[in-house]
Amino acid sequence: MLIRCNFSFKKGLYVKCPIKFLTCLRCTFHGLSPRFDLTFEQLLVGLVSSFRYGGDEINARLAKSEANILQEATKDKKGYHEEVIRILSTRSKTQLVATFSSYKIENGISVSKKLLEETSDDFHKAVHVAIHCINDHKKYYEKVLRNAIKGVGTNEDGLTRVFVTRAEKALKEIKELYYKKNSVQLEDAVAKEISGYYKKFLLNLLGKEG
Repeated sequence: MLIRCNFSFKKGLYVKCPIKFLTCLRCTFHGLSPRFDLTFEQLLVGLVSSFRYGGDEINARLAKSEANILQEATKDKKGYHEEVIRILSTRSKTQLVATFSSYKIENGISVSKKLLEETSDDFHKAVHVAIHCINDHKKYYEKVLRNAIKGVGTNEDGLTRVFVTRAEKALKEIKELYYKKNSVQLEDAVAKEISGYYKKFLLNLLGKEG
């Protein structure tokens, strides 16, 4: 999921979906049960394997129509799964952002927040993360890092997931956003909260000696 949400169309063409890969993707969501749910699996397969149009054109009427579908999906936990999967896996990022914006205008709340508010099942959690990534993947990754570092203990899985899946350019942008939101350099936060070989490993990825 984290890999596919901000892939370009051409890169996405070559992503395969064996069960092991789906299992790895599934592990990106904290608190989800280890057992596959059929609609959850369909969502992951759709996100990593569909042919997504990469243009910048926006169909305002379509955005409003599909925002209404998402609205119904947030009301009915068991319905509209296939429609949600179709929308998220086939529309361009530009079109999806327009749809999410239309939803917020009509409902006074973002669809990602509404999903998190209304339900706690695996499918809707996954949709929440997918929409969050599509809207602004850098903001999502910064939040993952912030939550992983702050508080008692450190979520090493969250840190590793972001560091090893982001390209150097993307990681630099995430570091800049982290500093903007937290008034501390990401390297300094890692150095303060992490120790040992894992600390050295992460700092090397960030381009700083441990």
